[in-house]
Amino acid sequence: MEKYDVIFIAPPFHNGKETLWKQFDYFFPPYGLAHIAAYIRLFGFNSKIIDCLVDCPDINNFENYFYEQIFVKNITCKFFGITAVTPNIDHAITISEIIKKFYPESVIILGGPHATHEYREIINIKSIDIIVLGEGEITLKEIIEGQNLAQIKGIVFKNKKNLEIIKTAKRERIKDLDILPIPAYDLLKVEKYKAPKYSNNYIPSMSIVTSRGCNGNCTFCSKIFKHPYLMSAERVLYEIEFLYFKYGIKQIIFYDDNFTIDKNRVKKICESLINKKIKIKWTCFARVDTVNKEILSLMKKAGCEHIMYGVENFNKKVIELINKNIKTEDIFNAVSMTKEVGIKCRVSLMIGNPGESKKTIWENIKMINKLNPDYLQILIFHPLPGAPIYNYYKKNHLITAKSWEEYNFTKPIFLHETLSQKQIKKYYILMYLFFYLHPKFLIKQIINLFKKQERNNIIWGLKAFISFILKNFILIIKNK
Repeated sequence: MEKYDVIFIAPPFHNGKETLWKQFDYFFPPYGLAHIAAYIRLFGFNSKIIDCLVDCPDINNFENYFYEQIFVKNITCKFFGITAVTPNIDHAITISEIIKKFYPESVIILGGPHATHEYREIINIKSIDIIVLGEGEITLKEIIEGQNLAQIKGIVFKNKKNLEIIKTAKRERIKDLDILPIPAYDLLKVEKYKAPKYSNNYIPSMSIVTSRGCNGNCTFCSKIFKHPYLMSAERVLYEIEFLYFKYGIKQIIFYDDNFTIDKNRVKKICESLINKKIKIKWTCFARVDTVNKEILSLMKKAGCEHIMYGVENFNKKVIELINKNIKTEDIFNAVSMTKEVGIKCRVSLMIGNPGESKKTIWENIKMINKLNPDYLQILIFHPLPGAPIYNYYKKNHLITAKSWEEYNFTKPIFLHETLSQKQIKKYYILMYLFFYLHPKFLIKQIINLFKKQERNNIIWGLKAFISFILKNFILIIKNK
């Protein structure tokens, strides 16, 4: 009979195939859960991770999966930890209800950004016993140690005697991330994870996070932490080496909000990769105002192949309204330098922002083609729980979404001041069409067809683009 102190579960996401990037076959691990599992292991607690993305991607099959893989095998466990973001919070709740069906005396602990921001609503769900606010390592350790819940900082729980809802004192953040052990990769099916096709998809690949928090103040962002704390360059390199030598990882996706926030740290990481001759490819996210030619050149030499810049919009008024705080010249300089050193560049835009109009949308279409990045990603603006702008939309009854499932960035879930929801969806598709069917992009792809490494990416990209366009046109026709 197997016994675990905690079984962690990462719920599946909804299909979301109407978004272009979901057409690319990729899987990222539940990195946060693996971190918590490794931390509690230091204190003698063992755990298991169920990542539904690879173990049970269809929520409709989860009850059978849980019954066969956990319950029938007489696995004993008191605590079940579930993580979730807004788009899959309903799946997290479904999973909690299934667990209670088979393990009625178990303690269900829910964490993640959505639960942290919407704890008042979530804690009233019958199958949820405890909510962890913010970071989970130390908090969960104290819960499974059996400490008095009222004395554990950073949680919301229901008093079993009178069902009173209690929120405890705020927990201080972990400032020194170097104290955290290497995530429990041994609890994950490492071979199952892979990067998107457009990033050359070196297999096996792994995504990691080397910082917590973001110093940006974008009004649409639902971040948990404001001030960023970073792992040291030495700690980052240690984890890369661990993955490289133990698991043969060939590609790393740095999933930090802004990997280049500290250029000196990036420089140390790159120089170490080069000096130690670690032949690994990697990608990252960055702000356009945190890179320069010197650091980009070093990143390229160290194996960086792809950078994603969150631009959101080119219109000055819109940029001010969403508090993005970047300049058009910074955007063009960053993309130009990135391409010049030989790193591929993906730019992300948002449509339906406050202050958006047909005029600003066409302005963005013109500017993105002038910018000419290697790839374009478009998201539809969403007022997410926890974002500074969320309460305004909620208070003024501007949110039209009927469930959290609709928060997938592929369709409007709010009432815009000048654009109808159908117009936003139409321009969402048109922006993609005007970029990916532009002569500049098509000529570049034709040239790349003669490069063996690029050929498969182009073929996959073409299939994904056609599928995306067809699905979205069908949705638009149905909604007429």
